[in-house]
Amino acid sequence: MSATPTRPTRTSTSRLPANRLVRVAGESMAPTFRPNDLLCTTPFGRAGVRRGDVVVFDHGGLRMIKRVVGVAGDVVELEAGRLSVNGQSVDGRPLLPGAYTRTWLVPPASYFVAGDNAAVSDDSRVWSDPFVPVEMVEAVVTRRLPGQWHPWWFTPRRPAAAAARVA
Repeated sequence: MSATPTRPTRTSTSRLPANRLVRVAGESMAPTFRPNDLLCTTPFGRAGVRRGDVVVFDHGGLRMIKRVVGVAGDVVELEAGRLSVNGQSVDGRPLLPGAYTRTWLVPPASYFVAGDNAAVSDDSRVWSDPFVPVEMVEAVVTRRLPGQWHPWWFTPRRPAAAAARVA
C-alpha cells in the first residue's frame, strides 16, 4: 500500500507566513539598498515593527520600501531637512535651532517612514497623509542577498573600448 502525499489546503485561518523576495526599484534607500538589489523579507507577525526596521508596504497602490522612523506615540520633527524622533536626531547630525520645523505625532496603529536617501525619497515627510497604517505593512526586510542581481534577460557585456584593445 503506497501513501499519496496530500497538499494542505489554504484557508484564512491556516495560512502560514512565508518569506518573500523583493527587488528594489529606485534610489530612495541608497546607499543601504541599490536598484536591483534582491531583499529577503518576512511577515512581521505579532512582534510588530520596531523603529529602524525596513518595511515593505502598500501606499496608494504602489509597493514601497522605507525605514520606520516613528511608531505610535512618537513625536517626529523635521527641522531644516533633519529628522528627529522624541528629541533625538535620527542621523546623528545636530539640529539647527530657529530653523523652520514641522512636527507630527504618530497616531496609534501607524508608522512614520522615510527613505535613507532623503534627497530623492518620496516618503512621510512629503505626503499629505504622512502615516502608514499597520494593516498596509506587508513585510519586514531581513537581509539583502549577496551578489550582483540583474533581471534574467540582462546579460552584461564587455565595454566596446576594452573589446577593441583585445588582440
